[in-house]
Amino acid sequence: MDPRARRSRAALADAVYRLAAERDIESISVTEITAAAGVSRDTFYRHADDPVDLLARSLHEELAGALGVFRELPAGSGSGESVFAAPARVLIGHVRDHAAVYRQAPGGRLSGRLRQVLLDVSADILARHLKRHPGIAPEDIDLEDPAVFAMTVSYAAGGTVAAVEAWLAGGMVLPVDDAVAVMLAAAPRWWLGVAGSGPGSVSGGGAGAGALRPGRTRAPE
Repeated sequence: MDPRARRSRAALADAVYRLAAERDIESISVTEITAAAGVSRDTFYRHADDPVDLLARSLHEELAGALGVFRELPAGSGSGESVFAAPARVLIGHVRDHAAVYRQAPGGRLSGRLRQVLLDVSADILARHLKRHPGIAPEDIDLEDPAVFAMTVSYAAGGTVAAVEAWLAGGMVLPVDDAVAVMLAAAPRWWLGVAGSGPGSVSGGGAGAGALRPGRTRAPE
């Protein structure tokens, strides 16, 4: 992207963030955004299809860029902290920084398109990790089956985003590190890559930065 296009994109992102923090993106027009950004309508349509698309693209680009350094996580941390702790802090921090935008949807919940941004970025990092380290999964999860792989990753990403959404809807009472700790504590240990974790080592409950084991469970030994 040339410098001029990059400046226009940055101006549009800044404008849509400011406007979407004030009211639901569905009520914001292209004219309002271009006026706030100081660009033409033609320039707007070179970067997005409509205001919702611009907001989603801007958030996705920002979050994916911030999480890009975590695309090659190790299978394990060798310590008591999960390999997903740092990326989870980035995800939570991103939502905190744009809380006003994410909250503008009716009912204060994540709108479908913005929720999909978080789902897509979360699923991408989880899928990359599982492809790089398939040995972390319990043997009864057949990752060579595309449907099983997709369900495992989708369940993990869905649990992550649901936890973030609950944190946001609850007023972000927990500090970022505490929210991350809750998410990781609720995840099964085989996803986490902490010392002493691995296939067959499962913690309880829900899905945070990891996932519940889908359907099948290992028979007691």
